[in-house]
Amino acid sequence: MNLEELEKQVTLMEDIQEIETLQRRYAYYFDSHQWQNIVDLFSDSTEYVELESVGRFLGKEGVKRLYYDHVGRKGEPTPPWILYLILQIGGVVDVDPDGKTAYGRWQTLLPEVMPYAGILRQQWLHGYYENKYVKEGGRWMFSRLDWNVTFYTTYENGWLIQPLLGSLWNPEAKADAHSINFYPYPSGYHFPYHYKHPITGK
Repeated sequence: MNLEELEKQVTLMEDIQEIETLQRRYAYYFDSHQWQNIVDLFSDSTEYVELESVGRFLGKEGVKRLYYDHVGRKGEPTPPWILYLILQIGGVVDVDPDGKTAYGRWQTLLPEVMPYAGILRQQWLHGYYENKYVKEGGRWMFSRLDWNVTFYTTYENGWLIQPLLGSLWNPEAKADAHSINFYPYPSGYHFPYHYKHPITGK
């Protein structure tokens, strides 16, 4: 391996590490209800955010409308009894040869406390992120975020008895388009991978 190849390899590893850190920061900001900080992780040229059954929110304005206006209640303090604990597992990041775009897949298990039908509930969620990232001004940012839910259930019943309580989000959060990848447990659906098989190439 010559010096140029070594420099490319170092840059690649640095890019992967930065993207992994970006993804983790997203989760920590979500856990602590820092919605504006989440919005600031997205590129001004963001394509969309798609959330399970809620739909697809287009562009940076769609990101702001979703996280800040609806999830974040337009900057109002989030009640302390609302709890999110986003556990991101098994991340796989692939950077395109141009070094300007990348893709990542993450499995997520999430215990939370949220009101449902007027009752405060302990809930379990499981799902997958399939995200696209862009490098702008030397920094990696979100360009596309897909969050697809496998199950959303009460702590008491579990996903075998009650795999889907309903929509996860404020019904007033009107999406710009319908979701295209939402087939929760026990459908057997596998959210498409961004990468090809590393051995067979299929």
